[in-house]
Amino acid sequence: MAIPYTRVPKSSRLLLDYLYDFDRVAEFFTASPFSLAGYQAVASQLAAQKGERGKLADVLAKQNQSFGSPPEVFNNIERLRHKETFAVVTGQQVGLFSGPVFTLYKVLTVIRLAQWLSEQGLPSVPVFWLATEDHDLEEVSQAAVLDDEYARVTLADPGERPSPKSPVGLTKLTAGVAETLNQLEAVLPIGDSRASLMQDLRECYQPGQTWTQGFGRLMARLFGRWGVILVDAFDPGLRELSAKACSLAVERSADFRGKLLDRSRKLEESGYHAQVHVADDSTLLFLLAGSDRLVLRQNSDGFIREDGARFSTAELKTLTANEPSRFSANVLMRPIVQDALLPTLAYVAGPSELAYLGQAQAIYAAFGRPMPVVFPRAGFTLLDPRTERLLEKYKITVEDVWQGEEHLNGKIALAGLADGWTERFDQSERELTALLERLRKDIESLDPTLLDSLKNSEEKMKYQLERVRGKLSRAAMQRSELLGRHQQAVRRLLYPEKDLQERQVCGVYFLARASYALLDRILNEIRVESSDHQVLLY
Repeated sequence: MAIPYTRVPKSSRLLLDYLYDFDRVAEFFTASPFSLAGYQAVASQLAAQKGERGKLADVLAKQNQSFGSPPEVFNNIERLRHKETFAVVTGQQVGLFSGPVFTLYKVLTVIRLAQWLSEQGLPSVPVFWLATEDHDLEEVSQAAVLDDEYARVTLADPGERPSPKSPVGLTKLTAGVAETLNQLEAVLPIGDSRASLMQDLRECYQPGQTWTQGFGRLMARLFGRWGVILVDAFDPGLRELSAKACSLAVERSADFRGKLLDRSRKLEESGYHAQVHVADDSTLLFLLAGSDRLVLRQNSDGFIREDGARFSTAELKTLTANEPSRFSANVLMRPIVQDALLPTLAYVAGPSELAYLGQAQAIYAAFGRPMPVVFPRAGFTLLDPRTERLLEKYKITVEDVWQGEEHLNGKIALAGLADGWTERFDQSERELTALLERLRKDIESLDPTLLDSLKNSEEKMKYQLERVRGKLSRAAMQRSELLGRHQQAVRRLLYPEKDLQERQVCGVYFLARASYALLDRILNEIRVESSDHQVLLY
């Protein structure tokens, strides 16, 4: 079942216009994601680009060898050496045990889009960019799964990092990760799916391994058969290839900042939001000090690193040439570095990424690369058979769960009280509406000035009827432990922490219950002609 994002909680206006009224946002992006002509136009521009595909392929081959990728991946790396091959890219932080399940959806969307573009005569390979440069360890060090009653169970590994602000990619898993895996196994149901998953997790997430190694090896096992190329953004070889882009970011720092400030204002004036705050001293880069990734700012005296170190433009440009591995892109520069390296035809983005890509587009042209077409990642809410039975029993939907506890309580209580209660309330409301409509016609012919009084009376009567419905539902929920447990179960699975399931529940939770075959099922449901949220029974 597909649900338009107009009915999905927390959907931004930018996302809705991007999906359903692209002309409103066209100036901020390259082309509509659902038009082949847009991809063809970007492909024509990429075909004229010169790049170091050979060196890039060599680096990627070395990286993917370290992740244990299968032959399908190396076949695609070889294809990237040739100028007629394009890349369909997505990226994500290297979250514990795969991170939120939407990470899996992103990779599967890339696979499906690359397949479709290849079928349309634009040979493309799927690429996953590991955001290993990020230094926000707290954000990726936890994962949540659900127990047999769908209660949230948080798993964590604090990590051993070489310095307080070192990139996540340099952080090592602690000895405690073995016990965290035992905790995960104890929560998951016994069976072949759990056994296979836990074997892979224990082989990938070993004490002393870096976050990059653990995450990359797991992704290779999950998606390698589709030829997904993994890219470690923190690799020195890649940073050497991106040195020119970093040098330009230093040289034209003030110019780019002005363009980004203008773009942020334009987005806000158009009724949207600027996802990334651009300050009057912002730059596009971080500069490493030892292992720490520190913010680089600029004022009238030059550049100032977070620790107080000062640099001139000339000094930084020399560093980009001689020590490129000391530079790290910020969130607005990251897609530009990515596309300076890869022949990116399309980028699969989540809602937040969509917003900041609309900002980054303002400076793309200066780097001599076309901005790829941005395709919205697929979104799913997954149902197990037990929850599906509860939805059917109480005649509720995923959208009812999204509308909050009070609404959900009313639906469950009335359906659970006795047969016909919901129907009788609905019938009473229809009869009241029909009665008032007949009165309205009589009053209009007799004295139209009384229509306002009738309208007020109608609102009061419907309000009182709804109050009775609410009181009855609350009384029923209080008296029935079973109804309360059922309400809690559907809410915990379908709207955990009052947020979309895909953002709160770790991907391995579902793989342990439905096996890796679930990836194939989800892939088969992804559409390239639209991007509505889907509800899928597994």
